[in-house]
Amino acid sequence: MKILIVSQNFYPDEFKINDIATSFVKSGHEVTVLTGLGDYSTGKVPKRYRLFKNRNEQLNGVKIHRVRAIARRTGPIFRSLNYMSFAINGWFWGKWQRQKFDIVYVYMISPVTMGIPAMAVAKKQHIPLAIYNLDLWPESVKAMRINENNIAFPIIHKMSRSIYKAADTIAVSSVPFIDYLEKVNQIASERVRFIPQYADEQTDIQDDKAIIKNKAKNNFVFTGNIGLVQDIETIIDAVAALKKRGVQSTAIRIHLVGDGSQLQAIKDMVLKMALTDYIIFYGRQPSSHMAYFYKEADACLLTLKNENMIGATIPAKLQGYMAAHKPVIAAIDGDAKRVIMESKCGFQTTASDAQGLADILLNFMKLTGPERDELGENGYNYFEKYSTKQRFMMDTEQWLLNAIDERGDK
Repeated sequence: MKILIVSQNFYPDEFKINDIATSFVKSGHEVTVLTGLGDYSTGKVPKRYRLFKNRNEQLNGVKIHRVRAIARRTGPIFRSLNYMSFAINGWFWGKWQRQKFDIVYVYMISPVTMGIPAMAVAKKQHIPLAIYNLDLWPESVKAMRINENNIAFPIIHKMSRSIYKAADTIAVSSVPFIDYLEKVNQIASERVRFIPQYADEQTDIQDDKAIIKNKAKNNFVFTGNIGLVQDIETIIDAVAALKKRGVQSTAIRIHLVGDGSQLQAIKDMVLKMALTDYIIFYGRQPSSHMAYFYKEADACLLTLKNENMIGATIPAKLQGYMAAHKPVIAAIDGDAKRVIMESKCGFQTTASDAQGLADILLNFMKLTGPERDELGENGYNYFEKYSTKQRFMMDTEQWLLNAIDERGDK
């Protein structure tokens, strides 16, 4: 296949689409990526891409074309400008593009507007448009405090619906997405299929590099984005509850690995509640360091608010925890809760239930080593059955081939 991947975020930012694109090439496909200027991690455009430099590159056999986008910086205004500038410049690129493709594949994390350039190419070349949908729009904008009462919400809703409707086929990373797309965006369920995200297996560490600081008797690790929906506040409140019950900081330590819009607010909360001995922050870490954190973790933490449909999703970190053979301690609802229960990989309570989370943390701390190992192995067995990279790539390639065949039959 000649595949055009549209993803606003790509190398040097760290997203799974980097690996997916390379895997397509290794399978014998010709891959071109339309992307932005690599400003996701820092909010600033790297020097190598300023002043129209390095707009066309190759990486691991993947052809990369970058279109100009206003840097994300911070705040909703610049983020909106970033989204729209990529969509507009990408649309013009698509309209003038002469290279021929067999299919357009959108790796659709936020924003949904990255579908606009994909629509332009698919329509011009009369080829199928396939969206792998990892985020729900317009639902996702509620996390930015834009709800149904906001004047912008109907506009965003209409735009989201039109982009989804333009797709020949949509794959989703969580089962509840199918119902949401049908009810909210009028996408027939037969056009949507479920392809769960994959996680990389954590290889054995060959050295004794010490990354985790000030270990306690029980160490719990949270990795990933620290934003509004991740509900880190529930973890903080649970630790405060344990402290009130007399649990010492030598018995439990929380290691928060990641960055995000709520990081400073969470740090302030920890300081105000006098929990600095219990909770350690590591900031954003390269993916190559994750194995070190998992190695030292007794269990991994998973929290997600359930204020809207986003709370019903499966965060990608869940597969990562399972791939690392680690038990999962969660305050979450929806599909992720189902996976934890089916796999028997840990304990869960209702989303935002700090007291319930404190209870299951305390119960986990009483488990023996073999009992903890069994939870981790249960999770790994479930991961191996449903969420390996090999299965993901096989399912994705077949999905794209089917889309091409179906378009040819019309």
